[in-house]
Amino acid sequence: MSFSENTRIGDLLKSEAAKEVLEKYFPGFTTAKSLDRVQGFTLKVISGVPQSNMPPDKVKACVRELAKIDELEIETITIKKDQVYKRNGFKNDLRWGIIGPGKIAKQLAEAIKGIEGSELYAVASTSLDRAKAFTEDFPVQKVYGSYEELVDDPAVDVVYIANLKSQHLETAKLVLNKGIAVLCEKPLTVNAKQAEELITIARNKNVFLMEAMWMRYNPNIIKLKELINEGSIGQVKKIEADFSFVCEPDSVLRLPEFGGGALLDLGIYPISFANLIVGRFPDTITSKCELTSTGVDGVDTVTFHWQSGEEAELSCGIDRFGDMTAKVTGTDGYIEVYPPFHSAQVIRLHNSQGVKEITYPYRINGYEYEVEEVMRCLDAGLQESPNMTLNETLETMKLMDGLRSQWGVVYPGEEVFSND
Repeated sequence: MSFSENTRIGDLLKSEAAKEVLEKYFPGFTTAKSLDRVQGFTLKVISGVPQSNMPPDKVKACVRELAKIDELEIETITIKKDQVYKRNGFKNDLRWGIIGPGKIAKQLAEAIKGIEGSELYAVASTSLDRAKAFTEDFPVQKVYGSYEELVDDPAVDVVYIANLKSQHLETAKLVLNKGIAVLCEKPLTVNAKQAEELITIARNKNVFLMEAMWMRYNPNIIKLKELINEGSIGQVKKIEADFSFVCEPDSVLRLPEFGGGALLDLGIYPISFANLIVGRFPDTITSKCELTSTGVDGVDTVTFHWQSGEEAELSCGIDRFGDMTAKVTGTDGYIEVYPPFHSAQVIRLHNSQGVKEITYPYRINGYEYEVEEVMRCLDAGLQESPNMTLNETLETMKLMDGLRSQWGVVYPGEEVFSND
């Protein structure tokens, strides 16, 4: 197998030929003092960081030359799929409204545009100018300068909520109380009490509600779970996952009034990953946290223990770089998830039969799979996704509440945490 943009830096550095190519395009790269911190990344990921100073044209040329080197003895399986779900038998497309037209909303909008059976219908912001600016890249039929106007539009079938997580509670309540289905960006809310309130409203009104944990619908993650269930690595013993980077000093992730800190935005991914692999929440948890100057969690390490013998070492941070990889080790092998693991496009299986690299390239940008899950659920008349249940969302929020309680991270207006 030849090298590619999905090959980790650590693997590239094992090859003298690859090192020569890297030095040709990026002099000093293979001897940089900070290289040990990014060996788990791919060239594609590193080049996407503004501080990397890697021009896209040079990266492409470098990758083309690396691809000619044939040194990796790995069987590669590339699986391409057409659209997973289509709205067969439905007269109209599913009409989406978006609240909070920011960076993440643009990702979902791009996915909706490329999916047969879904229509990007409306966008709303508290700033009409911001909503109009969104339509420059993503044309819609309706543009609103308030959330209330959007939910009063009878043509809207489902709303994607992508504003600040500290606003999720009131925004989702507004939409659910109008009887409109909701896909809410993760975390669903900032604590379990708020999450329970939304779940109660959704169930009482028989309205669909789903947390937008896009990792859980990624076909590469689904394949990893299938391989484990098939016994490809034997009994799972250890899970490792990290999601860490250094965020800007003025980032909202540093502000307690906006539910800041590493845990809710980043740590939720390793937590969800570990619980997916084992299939249930841990029996005991140990953790430690380094607080930022603003009082939110800056670097977190969490260890899950299950009485059945599994252990998970999880980490997240907004004050340090991490490898952003994940690994599941069993009695007969292990599976690596290429970074960033939460948006995986490549997994590598190591066992007694050899090494296999499996990839499901995104059809669009990776968000298409959660869009299709919403379509499937709504067309089937479901009030929640069986693959990401509301009970799991709530239990995850309770788990994170417990961690913040141990660390002394409390947001303005929060009551004392309950350990129930």
